[in-house]
Amino acid sequence: MNQLLTIFPAFMDNWIGGLALMIVMSYLIMKACDVFELSTDYLGRNMSEGVKGATLNAVGSSMPEFLTTVFFLLIYSGSDVSEGFAASVGGDTGSAIFNSIFIPMIVIWMALATVAGLKGVKIAKKVILRDGLFLIVAEIILLVLLSSDYITWQHGAVFTLFYIIYLTYTLKSMPKAENSEDDEEDDEEEEMEEWHEKFLFKAKDGRNGRAWILLVFGTALIALGASGLVQATEFISTDFGINPLFVALILVAAASSVPDAIISYRDARKGNYDDALSNVLGSNIFDITISMGLPLMVYLWFNDPIPFKAAGETLIDIRLMLIVVTVITIAIFYKNSNKLSMRHVSMLGLLYFVFIIYSLSAASHLEGHDNVFANTAGMLVEYLNQPGGLTDTLRAIANSITGGW
Repeated sequence: MNQLLTIFPAFMDNWIGGLALMIVMSYLIMKACDVFELSTDYLGRNMSEGVKGATLNAVGSSMPEFLTTVFFLLIYSGSDVSEGFAASVGGDTGSAIFNSIFIPMIVIWMALATVAGLKGVKIAKKVILRDGLFLIVAEIILLVLLSSDYITWQHGAVFTLFYIIYLTYTLKSMPKAENSEDDEEDDEEEEMEEWHEKFLFKAKDGRNGRAWILLVFGTALIALGASGLVQATEFISTDFGINPLFVALILVAAASSVPDAIISYRDARKGNYDDALSNVLGSNIFDITISMGLPLMVYLWFNDPIPFKAAGETLIDIRLMLIVVTVITIAIFYKNSNKLSMRHVSMLGLLYFVFIIYSLSAASHLEGHDNVFANTAGMLVEYLNQPGGLTDTLRAIANSITGGW
């Protein structure tokens, strides 16, 4: 463990201290993302509905996942780097599952509960198709490439390049904004209660510059929160004696996804359901590509490849679950795009419950526990990892692609 980056007190080095630290850092990230969101809202004020959610909102709300990956690589650098990287993948994967299931569930429930006469939430099918198909392709790339024996900077470059392609396509699909900049600025001035709102709108001149200052300040606070999440993961995993991958998969994923939930909730309150959903899907694409790929590319440019064969085996079932969950949720959204109701909220809730139970069972199996849940999860893991099975097939495909990297 890199002690230079261990900035939180040693007396918190237990699961209680780790959980408390994670709660505090989650709150810090939430407030920091308010600052980040205000700046991106202003800088992207002329973007069309659906595009802003998939780009600026998604990047802003996914910044915690991006910086969490950075700190997992730095804090676990050295002999534990493969374990740290596996934990970062777990965090990004868990965040994507949380975004796909839990956030839409809350948004749909909130809309139906608070909007008088609303029988169902309507989402544009073009948003579901555009972001959903890109997301599934990104997850397939994740499944295949992370089956390599060694992870190199080129792996990160592929993920980064894929996001650039997605971003380019999304921006090119954006229709021209109809409202003028002056009109948008007048709308922003209606309510200024928070300090960052007063700072941004205190004068007509220089708002773009102040928005960039807020962007940098918000990013710095998110970085502090992300560092705390990583150290809390170490405290909890060490105290319980479990792989940090599973702590990240559930707890870090939920803590770092708070901004996604808040942004989608606010969009839904305004009736911008396309933005609420595109933020979720766009955030997932960002989590899987940039949040993981860009830090990985930069880190491995200056360091040796990560031996990932053993760590990758603990992720094969989680990566498959991510694809299954995504396909199911996108199918639900697409088929019922004109009327997402409480029945669909219940379906999403059940799906997330199954994910949590399986994750805990897989963690129990990895630690060698003997119970019905651990043994059930172990049957799937052993089936996937049997000689000549899916893991070996994916490894052969991945190594044939990445062998010269």
